[in-house]
Amino acid sequence: DQVIAIEVEAKCFQRGHHNIEHELVFSSNPGFVFHDSCGFEAGSAGQFDEMKNFVVDRAVTGILKERIHAIWFCIPMTDYHRTVTAAEQKFFNECDTGHVPVIVLLTKTDALHLPAMEALLDDGLDIGEAKKKAVEKERELLERWLAHIKGILDKCKFPPKAYVSVQKMHEEGADCMALVQCTTNAVDEEGLQRLLISAQQSSIALCVEYAVKKTLRAKMELGIKGRFLVNVKELERELLCWFPDTFSSLAVVDIDASISSLPQDSTLLGKFPTVQSMVGHAIVCLLIFEHAYFLMQQGSGDWKETLTMAVNKYKSSDIQTAISAAVKAAFQQHGNNGADLCETILRVIRENKICKSISPHMSIG
Repeated sequence: DQVIAIEVEAKCFQRGHHNIEHELVFSSNPGFVFHDSCGFEAGSAGQFDEMKNFVVDRAVTGILKERIHAIWFCIPMTDYHRTVTAAEQKFFNECDTGHVPVIVLLTKTDALHLPAMEALLDDGLDIGEAKKKAVEKERELLERWLAHIKGILDKCKFPPKAYVSVQKMHEEGADCMALVQCTTNAVDEEGLQRLLISAQQSSIALCVEYAVKKTLRAKMELGIKGRFLVNVKELERELLCWFPDTFSSLAVVDIDASISSLPQDSTLLGKFPTVQSMVGHAIVCLLIFEHAYFLMQQGSGDWKETLTMAVNKYKSSDIQTAISAAVKAAFQQHGNNGADLCETILRVIRENKICKSISPHMSIG
């Protein structure tokens, strides 16, 4: 996935002159390729045109490896009290990015701590009370500023697709979950969403969530509408596609051979599959995939070996009985409500992990 980061009068990654054509790749997430603009100020026609030409060309190029899939437009909160600049409005009025979503990032939100403390002290609170209420006040200032910029940028000719606030992104181990989810939801094509989720590698829980909410929900809704047709191997492939390909790249792994050991006969599918039995099988698959990645992280072998180990671990457990009862109860409680069913399915997965020591935010690689 290629992402371009644009910031006005400041830098998202590092200081100095940046050539927007140069690729930035980080070892922690090699699946992402970044392009960082050098920033531009109002009236700087050369810098603006360079960025605009790059964005427009890369948004429509037919060469897949050169195409950008999302744009992060960074606005630092170090000057939160200022109005939206002319340069920012110029971008959203003149840069037609087509299908490529632009996400506004409110960066350096930790800079709001000082003005929040000052506001609380001005209200008559002592230092101790102000510190206790500082986080809430920071959130209030952030929401006020966000509403302000949305009110202006949403009126532009090419408004942002989404807004998200981030902080301490320069620190190692920074939490990127909100940014990844916001970017994924802003991308329209499901295929690109799969690429984004599988590339980011920060949380297997996120892979499971999108596998349920995108792939499984779509198949459930077809069944609810009376058009139920399940191809077991196709379902398994589509679920697996949401997971990082660090260990199970489709280019080097025979997926048919790898997932052939999944326990179809011991799940709820049976001879005559139903929507409920499909959901049960999907839950089993996701639990097995999750556990296989956990084993890979522990250095237990290659993908095929760890998948077989995960299957055997599942077969020796009593998880199937719990899943069968939980799926039946979910459909009795929620009927045909796809959104509620998905939330319950995710809860069932969280409560029935093959290895209870798996963290919900387990990282890979």
